[in-house]
Amino acid sequence: MKKFIVFILAGLLTVSVFAQENNKEKGVFVIVEDMPEYPGGDLAMRDDIAALVKYPEAAKDNGIQGKVYVTFVVNEEGNIEDAKIARGVDPSLDKEALRVMNALDKTWKPGKQKGVPVKVSYTVPIKFARDGGAAEEKKIARGEGSDAVFFIVEDMPEFPGGDEALKKYIANALTYPEIAQKKEIEGKVYVSFVVEKDGSVGDAKIERGVDPSLDKEALRVVKALPMWKPGKQRGEPVRVQYTVPINFALN
Repeated sequence: MKKFIVFILAGLLTVSVFAQENNKEKGVFVIVEDMPEYPGGDLAMRDDIAALVKYPEAAKDNGIQGKVYVTFVVNEEGNIEDAKIARGVDPSLDKEALRVMNALDKTWKPGKQKGVPVKVSYTVPIKFARDGGAAEEKKIARGEGSDAVFFIVEDMPEFPGGDEALKKYIANALTYPEIAQKKEIEGKVYVSFVVEKDGSVGDAKIERGVDPSLDKEALRVVKALPMWKPGKQRGEPVRVQYTVPINFALN
C-alpha cells in the first residue's frame, strides 16, 4: 500500500522594513513593519494545516502531487479573507488547499504599519507529496546519509518555549552596534543555521545581510543560542536547517 504525506512550508515573506502597497484601492500591503503572526507561530500553523488536510483520493489514485500556493489577506482584526489560489497544481489539490485555509478558525495577530493594524497579503505553500521513501527525502534535504541536512521534517526543531520565547531570547541578547546607530542603519538580517541531532546549533551563516556590523551581531547571537529540541524524521533525530530574521530598528 502506498503512503502519502503532506508537507506545509510556512510562508515567511518579511524581506524589508518598508511597506509596499499591493492594491492601493483595497489598502492591502505586501510587506509591513510588523508582519501578521499566526497564534503559536509558523510551526503551529504548519501543524494545524497538517491536521486539516485530506489528500484527495482522485489525486492519490492518479499519482498527482505538487506544491499549491494559497494567497490570502490577514485583515485588521486578524481574520483571513479573500483566500485564493496563487499557483495551483491540480483542481482536486487546489480545492483541498483552499478549503483548509478557509477552515483555519484561529485569529492572527494582525500586521501593523506605523503602529496601526492594516490588511496584509500572505502566501502559504502546501506541498502534496507521495511518500516515496529515500527518493522523496532527497527532495527535502541536502546531502546524504547521517550527515544529510533537512529543510522540512515531520517533527520540526523547537526552541525551548516556542517561537515567542525564541524572539524574546534574541531581543534580550541583541546589542545594537554603535556604528550602526550613529549611521542610523536599520533592517532585517536573515541568519540560517542547522539544529543538530543533539539540539545544538551549528553552521550559522548570513543568508541576507544589511550591514557588516548588524550582520556580525546577528551571527553572534545565533551562534550563542541554547539547545533546541531536535527535529525528527520518521521518529529519528536528524539535522535540520532553520532560518530566523533578526530585526534591527531604531526607536
